[in-house]
Amino acid sequence: MHTTKQRLHVRLVPDIIEKIQTIAAENHSSQADVITEAIEHYDAERNEKYVVFKNMIADLLDEKLEAMEDKLQSIQVTGNVVDRDTKILLEFMNHYYLMNEFKDLITTEKYKTNGMQQAEDLIQKRIHKHRQKKLDYEKRKAQKK
Repeated sequence: MHTTKQRLHVRLVPDIIEKIQTIAAENHSSQADVITEAIEHYDAERNEKYVVFKNMIADLLDEKLEAMEDKLQSIQVTGNVVDRDTKILLEFMNHYYLMNEFKDLITTEKYKTNGMQQAEDLIQKRIHKHRQKKLDYEKRKAQKK
């Protein structure tokens, strides 16, 4: 406990004074010790409530972050595959352009071949199919809860 004590003058309602005197008599201690113990108990309980609240928030955040980590891992893997495939295609295109000694690049803005349109349509269908699978999965997952 504290080694030096300071005097404090307070005004309390008679009911509280009576309770302090009763507790002091039951514990064979001074009224100052009863008040000190009550304040320390209050402070400890307040800190304990804070810790419990903090732990609840931490647990909730951990739960949400776990789901996000799985999704981020999936995105990272997909991104790595796309990056690799893109680099391979760039190498092939560079070789193709060099071997055919092309002077200019004809972009799809200037001219879009039938093959390019078919490729875009195919990719759009794949994206739509993948999105539908994801929505169906999320719907089944939500129904299980």
